Amino acid sequence: MKKSALFFWGAFGAVLPELLRFFKLAASGSPLPNLNWPLYGGLLLLFVLAAGAFAVAWKAENEFKAIWVGASFPTIVATLIQIAPALPKS
Repeated sequence: MKKSALFFWGAFGAVLPELLRFFKLAASGSPLPNLNWPLYGGLLLLFVLAAGAFAVAWKAENEFKAIWVGASFPTIVATLIQIAPALPKS
């Protein structure tokens, strides 16, 4: 796959969990959360761009794997942060 296609599918995968979250809220009749929407939109955009770049770096073989990588991006990053190795002491 081309890198641009991997980026697109990874970014698409990153948006899917957020869409599902808002769909569940709307379907249950709950009000939307009281967010600072410009800040939320900006952070979401950065997150989606990072997930797209991560999908390119992962070199997924097809669209479904790129979507999976994009959707899994928050879990992967959180795990990497939690188990980050200690820096060597000099």
